[in-house]
Amino acid sequence: MATDRTLAEQLDGPHFDGLPAGIDALPDEHKQVLADALRQARRRQAAALQESADSALSHIPFFIRPAVRKAVGL
Repeated sequence: MATDRTLAEQLDGPHFDGLPAGIDALPDEHKQVLADALRQARRRQAAALQESADSALSHIPFFIRPAVRKAVGL
């Protein structure tokens, strides 16, 4: 997949100081396995969060759901 990012690229952020030495010492193939697992976990998490948001909205009257979605950024 052309959009696949390495493990370091996925973890990059304001507080990221590089991979820990033990992980950095792994062969590239193993780091890619970790990167793939992280990507899949994040996708599952996003799907679970979306499902939770949809479930929470089911308690809101149908006619005001669009306004609530907009207000909470869904």
